[in-house]
Amino acid sequence: MVATRSSKSATVVTLDKDSPFQVHYLAEGAANVVFEIWSKRGILAKDDDFAQPGTITADGTPSIDQRLKGKLLRLRKDLPSVAPVLESHRHFEEQLKPLFPAGSLLEQLLCEITPGFVAKANHELHGLEAAGLRPKKRHGVYIAEDEPYATAITSMLWDDGHASCEFKPKWLAQSPSAPPGSKRCRTCALRAMRQTKDRRPPQRGDFCPLALLADDDQDTLSSPLDSILSGSRGAPLNILDFARQLRPYFHQNPLIKLLRNLQIEKDPRGILQTDPSNLDFMTAMTLRDCTMFLKIPNRDDTDAQSDVRLGDLDLKTPDGNKAAYWKDTERQLIDEGWYTATETATTDIHAVPCWLSRRQQ
Repeated sequence: MVATRSSKSATVVTLDKDSPFQVHYLAEGAANVVFEIWSKRGILAKDDDFAQPGTITADGTPSIDQRLKGKLLRLRKDLPSVAPVLESHRHFEEQLKPLFPAGSLLEQLLCEITPGFVAKANHELHGLEAAGLRPKKRHGVYIAEDEPYATAITSMLWDDGHASCEFKPKWLAQSPSAPPGSKRCRTCALRAMRQTKDRRPPQRGDFCPLALLADDDQDTLSSPLDSILSGSRGAPLNILDFARQLRPYFHQNPLIKLLRNLQIEKDPRGILQTDPSNLDFMTAMTLRDCTMFLKIPNRDDTDAQSDVRLGDLDLKTPDGNKAAYWKDTERQLIDEGWYTATETATTDIHAVPCWLSRRQQ
């Protein structure tokens, strides 16, 4: 059954175990699991599977609520550090959406979910674990059974006309707490510390986020572009053509510059001098951990339009010992010399060079 009701936040679609579709695991991060919507026929739902609730499709199966068309379902994990969905959704509607032009963010539709629906989703996760198809580091953590809400978000998956990629811009400006003369930005300093202490080699997707907005030369942008494109999907795709389309985006499109400016505006003082429960600070931390999704036309489909949006905008609260973690991390980066590249720890692991150190050469 699919029903609707009105709430103070938005119109809500209610999903239960008898909803006329299947959920299939797509991906997950630390806080959420994302599912695709499949028809009862066992295939990815098509346009004609969606209609007004209660409508019967041409093949005699109940239709899927048309408001879920072009959407993915995002369900919260049962972790104390993750804000409840309704709280996060209200922050999105009231605090984040007004900051960005229309079409800049993944749309969010609030969905009320029943325990039976959660049980179906968790059954899928258990099955994937048993089959060895769920990442091992995610095992043992499931959808929160006491969470009454989920969100349906805009799908940015590749299609016949587009290639797609996604990446986390992270901290697009230096930490306000960083010492003067720092040679690493916050993202590069944290990466260098973790790679050294964990003896973890650089990853293919590593890049300095400050280089995304550097206007000194084209070579500066090549490294982050290579890293971003390493996760691109969708054939036919010519990587060089894709790179040529992405390059002017980072130099000319205002969205990533706006994201940087908002990170600066919402946290001018830094974690060591700010109340971590301050709404602006929580907004800044949310914007520092969002994801940028890009759908770029394939070279074989020149009529298709580009679509670039920000997502993964769950409210970052100081709950679950997060405030202490943020402060301890910042003190480590300062006191152990990771910002200034004067750390005493030695390693043969060479991290991606930070744009700050290159600029100072």
